[in-house]
Amino acid sequence: MRIPGVKTGKQFSHWVRARRLGGALILGYHRVALDTNDVHEICVTPSHFAEHLEILRKYTQPISLSRLVNHLAKDTLPAGSVAVTFDDGYADNLYHARPLLEKYEIPATVFICTGYLGREFWWDELERLVMSSEANLSTLQAQMGTKLFQSNQLSMNHEQNRAKSKFIRKKFFRALYHFLLSLDFEERETLIDIIRNWACLPPQKPITKRAMDHAELLQMSKGGLIELGSHTRNHPMLPGLSLERQRQEIFLGKQDLEELFDGPVLGFSYPNGIPTKEAQRIVREAGFAYACGSLHDRVRPGSDLYALARFWQQDVDGDKFMRGLRLWGAI
Repeated sequence: MRIPGVKTGKQFSHWVRARRLGGALILGYHRVALDTNDVHEICVTPSHFAEHLEILRKYTQPISLSRLVNHLAKDTLPAGSVAVTFDDGYADNLYHARPLLEKYEIPATVFICTGYLGREFWWDELERLVMSSEANLSTLQAQMGTKLFQSNQLSMNHEQNRAKSKFIRKKFFRALYHFLLSLDFEERETLIDIIRNWACLPPQKPITKRAMDHAELLQMSKGGLIELGSHTRNHPMLPGLSLERQRQEIFLGKQDLEELFDGPVLGFSYPNGIPTKEAQRIVREAGFAYACGSLHDRVRPGSDLYALARFWQQDVDGDKFMRGLRLWGAI
């Protein structure tokens, strides 16, 4: 967390308002793991996560997101309130994050993509296929309708040294990732199947980066410290979908979780943090009580409960984490 530059305009005004008016903080995480190849930069190491939690326990008032939302609605927000959230539902949330949350007695909410239970997320599989394969990059062509991904400008030959090869493959992966990001689920799956054939890699067993399966989700939510929310079924970019497809992803993700756990699911998180007005309306219609986006700001009574701001956390040590909290007036 840092002070936004003056050129960011709206974000800078949010920082000024946060310093003046206060409010609660919602923190966002994805993974807690030791990953030396974190190309998406979404991992926080267990040791750093423990430092974050120790600071939260010592200097703030950690509460569950559902309680925080109830206090916002009633204008009874306790001073120093902070809620911890996770998006996607990676298995390391259970094996690395939960024990630390239990140790420091800090509740959390995990938003689940029900279409990936026990599986690799598409972005992790894409990274593995591209970075681990020795297939010639220039031979891959991917087309969906009028959208065409061309890799000729990123081609490479086997005479290039290993460092150069890795750099080019990473550049290729990022370009391909952004191309697939804009596609709907079925289109993306079709192209990933083409990429699997191109990469010629054996299936990964066991899968090192994957989502929790049903049994692990049951274990994760046991005891009440961890709440589960919905993150759609297939993690699409909602603004790029028709209203009907947005409705399907939002309603079906909620339905899946409620059938799995035989109870209501009240929280939602927008994939890639984009809360459009259309998506917010559908989220309300689906019966969610609140929804989280990705705008950096503190929340306070009067905040839109269907576009709650969050601060995404990086893999920083406790000192830097504390400086971020102080910059935004949280401690």
